[in-house]
Amino acid sequence: MAHVGFMRTVYKSGGRAARGRIQYITRDLDQAHTPAERQLRYLREGREDLVYTNTRNLPGWAEGDACRYFQEAERSERAPEAEERYRGKAFEEWKILLPQGMGHAANMDLMRDLIAVIAGDVLPCTYAFHDPTTLDGLDQQPHLHLLISARQTDAHARTPRQHFKRYNARQPEKGGARKDPAFWHKGAVKAWRVTISDVINVHLERAGIEDRVHPASLKAQGIDRQPEPKLLPSESRAYREHGVVSATMAEVLAIRAQRQKTRAGEQANALAYWEVRKTTLGLTDDMDLPTLLARVGEARARVRDQAPVRVEVGAQTVHEARTAGDEGQTHAWPTLAEDIEALARQLDGLAEEGGGGRGRVRVWDREQDAGLGLS
Repeated sequence: MAHVGFMRTVYKSGGRAARGRIQYITRDLDQAHTPAERQLRYLREGREDLVYTNTRNLPGWAEGDACRYFQEAERSERAPEAEERYRGKAFEEWKILLPQGMGHAANMDLMRDLIAVIAGDVLPCTYAFHDPTTLDGLDQQPHLHLLISARQTDAHARTPRQHFKRYNARQPEKGGARKDPAFWHKGAVKAWRVTISDVINVHLERAGIEDRVHPASLKAQGIDRQPEPKLLPSESRAYREHGVVSATMAEVLAIRAQRQKTRAGEQANALAYWEVRKTTLGLTDDMDLPTLLARVGEARARVRDQAPVRVEVGAQTVHEARTAGDEGQTHAWPTLAEDIEALARQLDGLAEEGGGGRGRVRVWDREQDAGLGLS
């Protein structure tokens, strides 16, 4: 694998993507009302690749219905009628490539451990393990799809609309569900790439497979190769069934040919990285799998829990900064060289920690490595 395959898409409030994304990853189409009908439809469409799917951690009001939960997120998260850059985040979709050489059973175990580390017992999510054939039809391409909300499910009963309101730290039952800081702190996406790489590498090593993955981008590793562009399902199907090569497909094929030339160097980088990373995490050969994964989770928590400098700002100033555009940004945040989109993201986190009243704005310094996998 060498380079961790992690793709992330953010869906904002006011959208209408939830139903389609859930149907896609779970292969649960409206037109197919029974499992038998779905099975026949997958076969006709060349999509017989679903190995497993599940939903977990939904609040009680969703009644086990992932579509209901994520559609409500699109309706009720912050400012669904505003310009897109001001809308709240409804949910994220992650796609994580799994190792080709491990087989279904081992990749199922890896999938469960990834979900446990990422979502735990509190973050609502729907996930699926797909294992389609590669474009040349000679191998499998296992991967995990994950739809996830940052809103933590807790013991408080809320209405659907209240669930997505601002969190009230003093009286949690009167506010919305709290957002997990691991999804909005500075450097969160990079930290998740590191954590996902850690979990995959732990499983690869325990399986006796020599391959490893590296969380850094190809450019950061000094590798002169472009990442593959995303293919439409129709492009993949047209190539497999009829040999039709679209412009995007031609680019993918060229990149894959180049990758064969750089694979040895990429794998050497990944192996060297993992040996250093194991030392940083304190992993040893005599540890069992739960202990190894606990160390990985603890490292992720340390990154999340870094305490940045905080500047107290009144709620009125916060409101003005959110509504006054660039001018408001200049006067309200004289020390932050950020655009208004970054300001809105900071305010999302601010709302979760402040619980109303006076807000606290995080002023972030560049993270130092400090053994946490960041640079």
